Amino acid sequence: MNFKAILLIFFCSLISVFAQKSSVELSISGDAYLFPSVNKKGIDFISVKNLSEALSAPSLFNPAVKKMEIRFPDYIIKFTARNQFVILTSEADNKQQSYQMPVAALLSADDILIPIQYSTTFLSIACGKEIKIAKQSVGDAIAENKNEKVEEEKKEDKTESTEIEKPSYNVSGISLNVKTNGTLVRIKSNKKIGKFSQSIIDGVLFLNIIGINLDEEKINSTEPSGLVKKIAAKNTQNNSQIEFELGEGYSVSEAIRVEKSNDLLITIHNKLFSNPTAEKNKERWKFDAVVIDAGHGGKDPGAIGLNGVEEKKINLAIALKLGELIEHHLNEVKVIYTRSSDKFIELYKRGKIANEKNGKLFISIHCNSTPQKPTHISGFEVYLLRPGRTREAIDIAQMENSVIKYEDNPKRYQELTDENFILVTMAHSSFMKYSEKFSDILNKDFSEKVNLPSNGIKQAGFYVLVGASMPSVLIESGYLSNKKDETYLNSKSGQEEIAESIFNSVKKFKEEYDNEMKAVN
Repeated sequence: MNFKAILLIFFCSLISVFAQKSSVELSISGDAYLFPSVNKKGIDFISVKNLSEALSAPSLFNPAVKKMEIRFPDYIIKFTARNQFVILTSEADNKQQSYQMPVAALLSADDILIPIQYSTTFLSIACGKEIKIAKQSVGDAIAENKNEKVEEEKKEDKTESTEIEKPSYNVSGISLNVKTNGTLVRIKSNKKIGKFSQSIIDGVLFLNIIGINLDEEKINSTEPSGLVKKIAAKNTQNNSQIEFELGEGYSVSEAIRVEKSNDLLITIHNKLFSNPTAEKNKERWKFDAVVIDAGHGGKDPGAIGLNGVEEKKINLAIALKLGELIEHHLNEVKVIYTRSSDKFIELYKRGKIANEKNGKLFISIHCNSTPQKPTHISGFEVYLLRPGRTREAIDIAQMENSVIKYEDNPKRYQELTDENFILVTMAHSSFMKYSEKFSDILNKDFSEKVNLPSNGIKQAGFYVLVGASMPSVLIESGYLSNKKDETYLNSKSGQEEIAESIFNSVKKFKEEYDNEMKAVN
């Protein structure tokens, strides 16, 4: 073992000895978010990865130099482990600003923890949102001491009576369901779970819940299964926490409230379970087919612009231009259209076409709109298949999913707001790494070359993405309810710019994908 490795182990052991688990509530543009934190000498450190997810911004960790960055539309912010300096780089002119924190950031596996009370200023600048600390918790040790004092006072009060009141619990049980592609955890609650947060630090999944009382004894006696190797529940003064010690082979985790229920579902995904290095899988993993899905069509016009422009026509025009560019410049890549004319194709059939033709990337092209017209809202978004975390994302997904009213059998689709959705996203976990990579490339290329502002990478539940068993994204290329956007989207030059930008992203993604496959073979 080299000297650096010994130092790293020693450093991590110091964190575990002197740090206490706690939580921090942040206000982000007025919305409250709860983050698990590590409290070290009175300073709360939170995960950069958790922060990027809450802000719907992609993050990237470089293990070689122990650096991590979050990409926002206007800025890239970079943190370095065991370093007090933070670098803010403008996307517009590449100018850099540096900020010095009074304490250094901490390293935690493939993540970096930052002292949040010293980070809100530059984080607000980077993301363009006001970030404030709404509430900081005390460490568990302090909370436990207070709990002990309370218990002692209770004992003294009960000297006059031998009757002991039985405690009331909100969460009295956990069930584990092992699936082929991961482990599904259900938190059973008799009270609506409000604010919660979950993160994985050093192989432990932390679930923090505000305003919920846990039956520690019953939860701790739950038999571990699948990727969960140990469970520990703990009530503190400010919030309750459940820790899930994970076994090897996990990748990511998602949490979602169950519709029409008080329960909370958590998925712990397996790592990619199909081995691209195996000889029999090499052909399967070859990047040789792109599926282009022009949204809407036929009897479904999609959104209608201020001047009567139909979304279906713009989607198809961009799709055909994109396909032509791929056919001309990437000869080894086959183009598959879900529709190449003004034809109505049911949503489930679009994914079916993609799977049957062995697509390696699914791109669904759409235009956005708002109920009130005209609107000042402008720009494009790139969406991944995950539970929507904002009201806007949920509304957009509902608008796109409403296409099923034109279909012969709308009942074939299950609601994506409950357990069905989380099971679907588990099935997509194998491809999420590549979906995220492509969306990051696409968002950056769009920002540089398309004459529309970027609204970033978001996540929502689209039926059209559910069926495609491959890396998938949905593009909302602009707002037809915005006069400027509509003019641009309806122009030949605008459609060509968008198609060229998507093509450049496909080309870059293919190069990175091919290099990665070569490296593992």
